[in-house]
Amino acid sequence: MLGYHISVYKQTDEGASPATAESPEGMRLAVWQTGVGGLDWLAELEKAGKAIFLGGNGYPTRFTATAEHLMPEIISVTQGVGSAWLLGESDIVTEKWEGKDTVNRDAVAACRLDEWLLVEGWDLS
Repeated sequence: MLGYHISVYKQTDEGASPATAESPEGMRLAVWQTGVGGLDWLAELEKAGKAIFLGGNGYPTRFTATAEHLMPEIISVTQGVGSAWLLGESDIVTEKWEGKDTVNRDAVAACRLDEWLLVEGWDLS
């Protein structure tokens, strides 16, 4: 499959400042699978000065942004929470593979608008 596996995490330090390339993931707020242009929205946020590219080459690619700027995308793509992910013939999955879009709505709602979150995009190609 061509696309990305995207996860949004809280930071372990309460998100008072932007994440760094080395920041550990805290609680996962949402995870979903996208098509080829799945990171375009993050690149647009970066161009607008609303996100910071932390590096990576797809294994993973990391960004940080405040909840205020990430919420519209989280809400938009997770409207169909539970949507099944595509699985290729040669994909190897373990028992940890969830297989569907997931969002922790209570945790997302509890985020401060100025809270810096961490976004990871894993290339699925």
